[in-house]
Amino acid sequence: MKWMNDFKIAIIEENIENIESLINSMPEFKDKMSAKEALALIHEATNLVNSYKLKALDSMNKIRQTKAFLNSH
Repeated sequence: MKWMNDFKIAIIEENIENIESLINSMPEFKDKMSAKEALALIHEATNLVNSYKLKALDSMNKIRQTKAFLNSH
């Protein structure tokens, strides 16, 4: 299935925009195995997005700390 392959590639490439687009255009799955595979891929994509969110939060905290340090001197 093309959607499944495209979704796997988006996850491997860590392409958040493609992941979002593919989730928005997700087809209806006719069989249980495809639905389970899609669910597992969506779970993996969720983990990837959460990882990016944590990295961004860490970066923001470091910037705040640096700014506070610079303002204190």
